[in-house]
Amino acid sequence: MKYLAPVCFLGLLLAACASKPAPESPVEALAGRAYFVTYVKPIFELQCLRCHQGANPPAGLSLVQRSGAFAPRKRDKAYIVPGDPEASLLYTAVTREGTHPLIMPRLDITLTDDDIGALHEWIEDGAYWPDNPDGFLQPRYNIENP
Repeated sequence: MKYLAPVCFLGLLLAACASKPAPESPVEALAGRAYFVTYVKPIFELQCLRCHQGANPPAGLSLVQRSGAFAPRKRDKAYIVPGDPEASLLYTAVTREGTHPLIMPRLDITLTDDDIGALHEWIEDGAYWPDNPDGFLQPRYNIENP
């Protein structure tokens, strides 16, 4: 009996060492809420939501909330493939050297190299998009490009 407590303790210790803690989600660890709110959300709200909202957005891509951007597609590339910007239609459509036939945006608005770089980094780092009020987008208009 006097060895029961140390043996139980040793057994618990070994069990704790053998089980690995759940790793952090790479989406949250690499491109979390702060990056989305600071860099990605303003790009979408200032540049993309002029067209990509409502009942029938172009190419069926609504950027009002996460579910529209990550909706499965029947054919072609996915709009956003977390971790792979070049496989993401959203990225290839806005990249000047992209493979998408219709470079976006088609209006007089242009994304800066910094905007495109932020989208690339965001997708590459996991494309974290909160499914809460931080992730719900509202169109905003730049005073220079109303």
